[in-house]
Amino acid sequence: MKVEVFPSDLQGITVAPGSKSAAQRMVACALLARGKTTINEYPDSRDCKVALDVAQALGAVVTVKGNVVQIIGGFPNAFLSGIRNPKEEVFCGESGLSSRMFIPIAALHDQLITFNGEGSLLSRSFSSFENVLPQLGVLFESSDGKLPVKVTGPVKNGIVEMEAIVSSQFLTGLLMALTRAGGESVIHVKNLMSKPYVEMTMQILERFGGQITQRDFKEFTIQPTQLNPQTIRVPGDWSGAAFLIVAGVLCAEKGIRIENLETEFAQADQAIVSILQEMNADIQVEENAIVVKASDIKAFEFDANDCPDLFPPLAALASFADGVSTIYGVKRLINKESNRGKTLQQEFAKANIRIILRDDEMKIYPAHIAPAIINSHNDHRIAMAAAVLGVAGARMTIKGAECVNKSFPEFFQTLQGLNGKVNIFT
Repeated sequence: MKVEVFPSDLQGITVAPGSKSAAQRMVACALLARGKTTINEYPDSRDCKVALDVAQALGAVVTVKGNVVQIIGGFPNAFLSGIRNPKEEVFCGESGLSSRMFIPIAALHDQLITFNGEGSLLSRSFSSFENVLPQLGVLFESSDGKLPVKVTGPVKNGIVEMEAIVSSQFLTGLLMALTRAGGESVIHVKNLMSKPYVEMTMQILERFGGQITQRDFKEFTIQPTQLNPQTIRVPGDWSGAAFLIVAGVLCAEKGIRIENLETEFAQADQAIVSILQEMNADIQVEENAIVVKASDIKAFEFDANDCPDLFPPLAALASFADGVSTIYGVKRLINKESNRGKTLQQEFAKANIRIILRDDEMKIYPAHIAPAIINSHNDHRIAMAAAVLGVAGARMTIKGAECVNKSFPEFFQTLQGLNGKVNIFT
């Protein structure tokens, strides 16, 4: 799919998509729970569909009616009659979270289960499990640290030492699985990044009855418990909304309002609000909504180690600032859908924007934005960042724009609804 985005004066009201990070965690908890869980406002994104497929492959009964999902769990399957045995092979599409989260859960079984995927997921690292899962009695085999990987359980409770510098998703999977490991477990974590995502994991687990305590995000104690089914609603996604918020700050003279942005569960990318407030941008925080208007943009410095998904919208924002901006945490971008730091550098250069990568920092030099043809590199956040350059600067032609289906399928239609000038060619 190709999309053309033109400079626009954004205005109007829209609704943020559902959080795929929260939705996938809810599916995992529903799989582990005994009984029927109902998840309302379930997103239609590709990663969220993958999570449902994985849950089914691991023994859940899943029913989808519109944006309402019902999941009958009971894990292991002996807790509830009629649950199928897990499949021998589980396919995770391109979802980093689903693959890393469900691998330890699958290891609760004593049979060999193979996890595989496609596209960019095949190049992403799973090596963090190589030392961790054997500490819990699990046989783990990978292809040089990558998919396909094989696990044979069952997971045993115990004391675990792990590094979490690559991704917090490995810790999320362990926290989920160890609620069902039969005894108290303790995880000692070094170099944990993206703490808000771990906080979200704990909040959702606790909603289902999980019992986890943490000390300075360095030590996690997990009590064994039977998770209880819930009726729960997926909150709005701050990660996807960040692109709309930035676009509004850049080119919404009359303002835009983005609804469905509550704060019930921790989301790392809520940090976009504090960044813009520090820049004195015209942004108002209302109950479950954000209102933004066009503002003069000051150069900024920001440490994005805990929220690396903000790099693309912040890079777009910095392109219109009054000076050179610096974002720290570039090393967190290597194992994304693309090598996101280098992709931003390469693709933004086509629009006359200079980005310098040095060690762990990215410097963005403001420029007069030039029309460009942008390759998404099959990375949803690169495509959305290019669209921000388009509505705020100059015409952008985005190739491979269908990659937004991974997290925000209606992104370009949402821009159109906000008076954005967008042509979509399928």
